[in-house]
Amino acid sequence: MKIDKTWIIGLGLTLPLAGCPGDDGPSTTAANDSTSAGMTDTTADTDPTAADSTAATAVTETATDSVDSTGEPPGECPGSGVGTADVGADCSANADCASGVCTIFTDVPLNDDAVCAETPANCGTRFTGTIFDFTTGEALSGANVVVAAALQAATNPTGAMALVEATSGGDGRIDETSPDALMAPIGIVALTSSGGYYLTATGLAAPVDGSSYNVGSSIHDIWAVPETDLQDWSDELSMDPAILPESLPLGDAGGVVGFVRDTAGVPVGGAEVSSTNDGSGAIIRYLNDDGTFGVDRTSDLGIFVIIEPALAEVFEVSVAGAVVGGGTAGSADGAIFTMIVNAQ
Repeated sequence: MKIDKTWIIGLGLTLPLAGCPGDDGPSTTAANDSTSAGMTDTTADTDPTAADSTAATAVTETATDSVDSTGEPPGECPGSGVGTADVGADCSANADCASGVCTIFTDVPLNDDAVCAETPANCGTRFTGTIFDFTTGEALSGANVVVAAALQAATNPTGAMALVEATSGGDGRIDETSPDALMAPIGIVALTSSGGYYLTATGLAAPVDGSSYNVGSSIHDIWAVPETDLQDWSDELSMDPAILPESLPLGDAGGVVGFVRDTAGVPVGGAEVSSTNDGSGAIIRYLNDDGTFGVDRTSDLGIFVIIEPALAEVFEVSVAGAVVGGGTAGSADGAIFTMIVNAQ
C-alpha cells in the first residue's frame, strides 16, 4: 500500500501543486486567486498536496484526527480577515472575503453564483463542492461524502472517522460545516461513495498552521469513479506485461486515476506525465479513445493512470515540452485516488 500525505489531491492539484494557505480551489483561472497548484487539481490555492512532505512519516504515529474548537471570534479564525469583501458580495476565492468563505461549488469553471458568506461559528470549516462522475463529468446526486483526515484515509479508507458527512443534492452539490475547528495532520480528503461507484478519494485542504484549517475549504470539484470503468481499465491493464498482477485491480490494490484539463474544464490531449523522482518505479498509462492504454501521452480524453507510485511521489505534466502542471500521488488499498491537473 502506498500512502501519500497530500494526495491529490489529487485528488491533489499541481507542481507547484500547492498554493498558498488561505487561497482556494484547483483552478488556474480567475476562478481562483491563487498561484498554481495541482490534485490533484493543479492550481488550488491551498492544495492538499501542499502538506509538508515530512508529514508522511506520521503514518507510524497516532493520528490526531480530533475536532477541536479554538473559541476564536470571527476575524481571528484561520483564513478570515484577509479579504475585504462583505458578506453577500461576489467573490472568486475565499481570500476575497473578509469572512474567509466564498461559496465556491465548482472550481473549473467557477460557479457564477459564488458570494461571500458568514464565518462559521467556532472557526469550523465550511465545505462546499460538487460531486462529479469522473468519466462523464456529470454532476452526481445522492452521493455520500465522508470528510476525513488524510492519514486515516490513507491507512483505512473504508473505516476513516467522519469529521463531516454530506449527501449531494440534485445538482450534485454539498454544503456542510464542521461544528468546531478541525485539527488533523497532513490534510483533509473527501471519501465519496455511491451505488455503482468505487470509493474515491479527493483532497480538499491542507493544514495552514500545524494541523489547523481555514474556515473555507480549498478544493471544490469532488470525484466519483464508476466501478464498471475501473474494472474495464483494470482488465485492459492486466494485459500489460510491465504491470504486476498484485498491482491490480485498480481500487482494491490502490492506484491513481488522473485527468488533464484546461481552464475551461476541457480534456487536454498530448499531455505527458512523468515522475520527478530518479529511478521511479511508478507505471503511467494513458487511456485511448478505444478503451486501450498507451504509453506516450494523453488522448483527447485527457485521462491517465498511475500504478504503484512511491510515497508522496511528485509528477510533472507537460504539453509540447512545456510543464503545465503536476501533482503529488497517493495510493491506498480499498480506494481509488484522483489527480486533477489544470493545465496552465
